Parts: sequence; structure tokens; C-alpha cells
Amino acid sequence: MRRRTAKVLLAFCLSMVMHMASAQLSVTPGLSAQQMVDILVGSGVVVSNVNYIGAPIASGSFNNGGTTNIGLQSGIILTSGDINLVPGPNTSTSAGVNNNLPGDPHLNALIPGFNTFDASVLTFEFVPLSDTVKFRYVFGSEEYPQFVNSSFNDVFGFFISGPNPLGGTYNFHNIAHIPGTTTPVSINNVNNGTTNTGPCVNCQYYIDNTNGATIEYDGFTTVLTAWALVTPCVPYQFKIAIADAGDGILDSGVFLEENSFSTDALEISTDYSIPGAGDFAIEGCNDAIINFKINQFATDTVWIYIDTIYGTATNGVDFPLIPNKVYIPPGQNNTNIVIAPYVDYIQEGVEYITLVIPTSPCTIDTITVYILDYDPMELDMMNDTLVCEASIPLSVTPTLGAPPYSYTWSPAATLNNPNDANPIASPTVTTTYTVTVDDTTACPPVTDTVVITVSPLPSVSFMPNPVLGCEPLEVSFSDFSAPNIVAWNWSFGDGNNSSIQSPTHTYPAGTYSVTLEVTTAEGCKGSFAMNNIIQSFPQPGAFFDPIPAVTTIDNPTIQFNDLSTHPGTWLWDFGDPGSGALNTSTSQHPSHSYSDEGEYTVCLTVTSPNGCIDSVCRKVMIVIDEIEIPNVITPNGDGFNDYFTIKNIEKLRSSRLVIYNRWGQKVYEAEPYNNTWDAAGHADGVYFWVLEYSTFFRDAIEHGTVTVLRSR
Repeated sequence: MRRRTAKVLLAFCLSMVMHMASAQLSVTPGLSAQQMVDILVGSGVVVSNVNYIGAPIASGSFNNGGTTNIGLQSGIILTSGDINLVPGPNTSTSAGVNNNLPGDPHLNALIPGFNTFDASVLTFEFVPLSDTVKFRYVFGSEEYPQFVNSSFNDVFGFFISGPNPLGGTYNFHNIAHIPGTTTPVSINNVNNGTTNTGPCVNCQYYIDNTNGATIEYDGFTTVLTAWALVTPCVPYQFKIAIADAGDGILDSGVFLEENSFSTDALEISTDYSIPGAGDFAIEGCNDAIINFKINQFATDTVWIYIDTIYGTATNGVDFPLIPNKVYIPPGQNNTNIVIAPYVDYIQEGVEYITLVIPTSPCTIDTITVYILDYDPMELDMMNDTLVCEASIPLSVTPTLGAPPYSYTWSPAATLNNPNDANPIASPTVTTTYTVTVDDTTACPPVTDTVVITVSPLPSVSFMPNPVLGCEPLEVSFSDFSAPNIVAWNWSFGDGNNSSIQSPTHTYPAGTYSVTLEVTTAEGCKGSFAMNNIIQSFPQPGAFFDPIPAVTTIDNPTIQFNDLSTHPGTWLWDFGDPGSGALNTSTSQHPSHSYSDEGEYTVCLTVTSPNGCIDSVCRKVMIVIDEIEIPNVITPNGDGFNDYFTIKNIEKLRSSRLVIYNRWGQKVYEAEPYNNTWDAAGHADGVYFWVLEYSTFFRDAIEHGTVTVLRSR
């Protein structure tokens, strides 16, 4: 009971470890019976009625065996427990899974006194094509070494049923023996004692795997071969079985080599002298090689007869004569026939030759080789090209031949990949590139050339003048580009362009980048940009508001309010020459008092911080708004007070004077009135007057009397 408990716990722990570790051996559980037999079976047998009895986790395939010490690269595994416990390292002395399945009666018969458990059994029918069937295997177990010669004797067997060529019939006859004996392979029959130090029982076939790095089983056999004599072309049954003996706890397993279940029937295959050139022969290029192989080295000459040769190609005319028989010499296991088509330069299309060859007493093989005409590659090469000191992809397109193609360009120094179909070339001088294209036919490679002419890139240069100033800024551009410039494209940075060599352009206010792109006579382009090279400063806008624009001589001061844009400094000229130095000001909002009535032109000149200038002039007026009307005139000719003189009447905008005598008769009327009434023709006395007038500010009517006195 202690042994069983320990085995179950260790198996569980080991399973967890194996899932976490990355083993060298790769196993795949759960394959179908047919999948396993397809892996096992090699040449010379025809298989049917495949069946598997056992736990799904107990069987499957293995790969990467070459990294382990079992001696087999790949194949299938049958176990009495779990295939996932097989990969190493060996970290347990008692790994196993009990699948609680029955054993096998034929295995019980191999080890009398023992009962088997957890059997995995693979059966199938087969028809051998030769007189011997065989395969290679390795048996391993966790029962090693501590349970050797105990009540646990795990075992496996390979059982054949069918006619015995030596007489009688095989009836589940076991062919898995200790070499040179009829002893079955089991724990007690192959070992080196319970401590791997003896006594030896067929221990020359035993490998101690304690602490092994690649396989979990504590021990296993060397690679052994099972074989049996059979009658060709007759059906047989085969059974492969492995099981625990004594209980179902610790696992055992058998490794069966891939393709090793085979007979010595003749195997025929076709290769070609140029691998990858295609499954056909090519005149003068690719030869067909028909291989004949047996599974063991011949002790005597083995003759292989060709029953029939036919086809559209003619034996001995389109290729060297093929004899009607070939042989495998003693000590060898293979020979071949080479079909090397002649180059006849005749377009015959696809021809073929077929060989019919018996491969066993009950089978024949038909080999057909297709022959193609010699049809060398053709290259579609790019045209000779001019480049402007730049990289360019080269290109060539092969047709015919047999892809894949290989490429060799030269000179390679200026190519990024001289073995590419489309390498990038970066020549600095005019260069002729040669490409050699080969295919997989072994036909001669084809070459072609292309000339890449290198033209120098233009040197682009220009100079603007001026580069800064006030808007509108007119700039002249001088082109200094070389050599052989035939086209210009100016981008002035404000959305405008020009194709003139040395243009002139006017800029509004702003900062501008200028780009010149030129084209040479060979079509090479170049460009040069001056970033933020042009600065056109905003033009100031001079403007002001006089408050008031018209005033009276009694209040002759005017306030000037600056309304300019982008000003930096101000210079005012008030238009009043009589005031001397007081006629100007540099204040932003000055005031000025005028000494005389009149109309004055006031001018403001503003200068921006960048030195741009603008000016504006406006009219202001100083007016006389008051008049003085006399009440007595003395028109006696003495030159004093002879006229009805109204002071400042001439300053008025309009005037109309009407004079009445004392009886209300109108004696005088003038519009405008110019101080010309002297009462001529009228007697002295009192006269009434009415004056209608208008000033800049108002319309008015005044009336009164004037006394005319000629003598005093």
C-alpha cells in the first residue's frame, strides 16, 4: 500500500513539473489509430483495418528524439499510463498514472504468473511486398531498477498472425525478442539488478537512465529490431501491445521508430539533378534520376527488370538509351538510371517517357518523366536612364526558365543588395550595370546591361534686395543658380509665384520665406529656401481729429487727438506761420491756440517704430462771430464815419441789409452788405434798419435805428 500511495503522489507532482518544464523530447498525445500507423509504416507494406484499444493519453507521437539518448529521432509511443510523463528530465523514481484499464491476454501469456493492467494495444492488417517484415523499437519503464525480479514485471509484445513461410501459421506469434533468443522483452528479462550494479540479465541491451536529462523513464533498452519472415502479397495481422504487470501504477512505454515497419520490397523514387527546378527534365539542363532501393544491403547481385518503356520521347534518341534491366551490386542497397535529355533545338513541346517496373511479386510501379524543350530565360530589362545624383531602383523581369530566379548585379559597390531583383543603385558617375539571372534548371544564366547616366544636381542660389522695408515693399530677386538652368519656379511666400529668372515682387506687410526651384537642361531639379528672409513693415496710417475743427477768435484753442495706426513718433505742423517755433509739436495729442482768425492747414506726420512714414493734413478755422453796428453816421465827405459801417460784416457767411425811413418806406437794400450805404439822396434824420445774417455757427436777424447827421 505504501508503494501505491507514493507512486500516485509522485506521478501527480511529476505531471505538474513536466507541464511547467520545457523538455527536449516533443510528444503529441491523443492521435487516432490511423495517424499512428501512418507514422509507423514505411515502404513495402499495405495497411488496413487499423484499431487502437487503450487510454487516449497513453499513446501518441514523439519528435526531436535526436536530442535525447533513446537512439530514435521520431515515431510513435505506446505506454501503460500517460505519454506526457515521458519527456525528461528524470526527476522521479516512480512516475506513473493508473488508467484503471484491463491488461491483455497475449501479454499475460508472455510472462506466466503475472497479470497485466492498463494495456495499450494497436492492431492492423497488412500485406507485405517482400519476404521479411521488420521495425525498430526501444522499451523503457519506471519499474527500473528497484522492482526488477519482483512481483512487478511490465512487458510488451509484437504479435503476428498469418502464414509462416517455413511452414504452418503464425498465431499471435511474438517477434519482440531479446536478440538471438525467443525470450520476450520485459522488466525481469532485460536489467542490471535492483541497483544497476548486477546481476546482469541481458544488460548489454539495457541503459541506466538514473538522473537522465532527456527521458523520465529510469531505464530503457538499446534500439532493438523485431523481424519475421512472411510470404509476399498475402494478408497478415499485426498487434503491438504494452502493459503494466502486477499493478497499474508505474508507467512503461515503447518507442516505435517512424517508417521502420517495412519490408525489403523494391522502392522506386524519382529525383532531379537540380533540386527545386521542378518535377521535369529539361534538355541539356535538368536530368531525371530514377532511384531503386532495397531496405538491406545485397549479398548477391539484385537484378531489376524494366517491363515496358514507352512515351512520346524516344529512348536512345531524345536521351541516352535506357537498358531493359539494371542491378544493385553486392554490398549496396541502391542504384539508379539517369535520363539526361539531349539539346536538339527543336520545339517539340512537353514530351514524356514512362517506365513500368515490377517492385514485388504482386506490385508494379509506373514512373513517368516529363521532358521540356531547352527554352532559355528572357529578360525584360529597364531602359537606360538618366538620374540626377540620386538613387534609382534597377529592375529586370525574367520570363521562361524555371523560377525561383537568382540575381547577381555588378558592380556591386553602389548597390544596396546586388542579389535582389530590384536593387537600389546610388552611382556617383555614369555606370553600366550588368545583371546575371539564373534559375533552377541548371541552364546557362542570362545577362543584360543597363546604363545609368548621372547628371549633376543644380546649385541653387539667389539674392533678394532689399530684404526689409516699409510696405508696399518692392523686392528684386537675382538668380545665381548653375549650371544649365532652363526653368525657374519662385514661391514668394505670400501665395504668389513667378517663372521669370530674376523677378521683382511687391510685398504687403509681413514676414515671408522665399523658395526657388530650378530645372536643368537634363531635367534635374534643385531648390533652395530662405526662411523668413523678407520683412515688410506695416505702413503707419496718419489720422487725427481736431476738436473743434472751427472755433471763434474769442476761444481760438483747438485740441488735436491722434487717431493714427502703428505710430511711433508724431510731428505736428499747425499751419500758423506767425507763431514761429510754436507752430509745431511732437506730442501725440497736442493743443494749439491761434492768434488770428482764418483757415489753417494742420498736418500730422507719423513715423512707425520701423521708420515707416505717413502724413495727413486737415483744415481748421478761426472765425469772427460778432459784429458791431453804429447808430450814427455823418456822411459829410470828411472821410470819417461817412458810411453805415458794420464792423466784421465781411467776415459773415451771408448778410442782407434793408433800411427804412421814418415813414416805413424802404430806402435801401443790399445782399450782401458791403458797408456802402452813406444815405446819399436822403435827408438827415432817423432811419430804421433790419439786418439778416449768418455766421459759421448761427443765423440771426437784428434791427435798430441809425441817425444820419451831415452837420454837427
